[in-house]
Amino acid sequence: PSAASAPSHEAFTALLRVKGKPLDPMVSSLAAMAESISKQEPSAREQSVNSIKTLLQGLLDSITSQHSIAQKSVTNQSTFDSCNAQKLTDLANAENIKIGVNWTDTTDAYNTCQAEFQAMNSTFTSCYQQEEMLRVAATARCEYFASVDRSSNFQSWFCHEDDFPASSSYEAYLQRNIEMLADFRNRRANCSNATAAQSSKMLECTGYQQQASAKEVMCAHLTPYANPADCSSYEAKKQACISYSHCRTQAQHESSSAAATADQLAESLKVQWEGLKRIECLLDVISKSGDAAAMEACVAASHDTSALNIVVPAAPTAQPCDAGVAPAGCA
Repeated sequence: PSAASAPSHEAFTALLRVKGKPLDPMVSSLAAMAESISKQEPSAREQSVNSIKTLLQGLLDSITSQHSIAQKSVTNQSTFDSCNAQKLTDLANAENIKIGVNWTDTTDAYNTCQAEFQAMNSTFTSCYQQEEMLRVAATARCEYFASVDRSSNFQSWFCHEDDFPASSSYEAYLQRNIEMLADFRNRRANCSNATAAQSSKMLECTGYQQQASAKEVMCAHLTPYANPADCSSYEAKKQACISYSHCRTQAQHESSSAAATADQLAESLKVQWEGLKRIECLLDVISKSGDAAAMEACVAASHDTSALNIVVPAAPTAQPCDAGVAPAGCA
């Protein structure tokens, strides 16, 4: 077609608009160049068309490159890997806290001491029960002795005959006194022996009690306590897991932000891609016939931009992080 039959600039750009969106400046510039070529004589168009196609292909390649960079920014999960690596380092450091700490576990010694104390306490309790039985027996025997004890006023027994029958002989009276004295001595001996046995047992029990008390004090000094390094290590492990959780949260936020930015860029690249593909089609039409209907067909044609979609991968599964059970004695 001649320059007179070429579409106007306004008509040309209108054909290239995508759903009412304004043209990208670079695409608009190429459209202007294509419009200019459409006004040239057919003999001069081929070289110009080829030059623009070379430039156009460079722009298409640039779009592909930009998409690739955007896709890599979304696919890149090094931030999550950094969280995993830092977690391992923090847990290792937490474990190393216990290395070289001078601490003695007294649990076994304490348990042994407690067993010995219980045995001593049991011996004392048994001894005390025996002493109580001896005390009761001594009290009974001494009360039995007290019932005949007239040592503070013995003449009332042996010098008076009020309770002795007058018809009895002197020999009978004397025999009675001999028997009473023998019974008195026997009861006194029983009281003394019982009292001595109870006193001896009490002294024995006091010794057992003192031994048990001393052992109890010794056991108190052996009371197990938590290794401070174990407590510090446990707290460090808990903090490592908390930090790991925070790190992953930040990584997920950054990943979502990168995906949103990449999606916005991809939409822009798709518009540019479609515009460039329309210009490429128009250039082919211009170089051959310049038919207006064919130009409209170029603009109406749809172009697959699915290759410019951003594929967002799922976030990596969090690695387990367990500080374990708090050591006994740690707050």
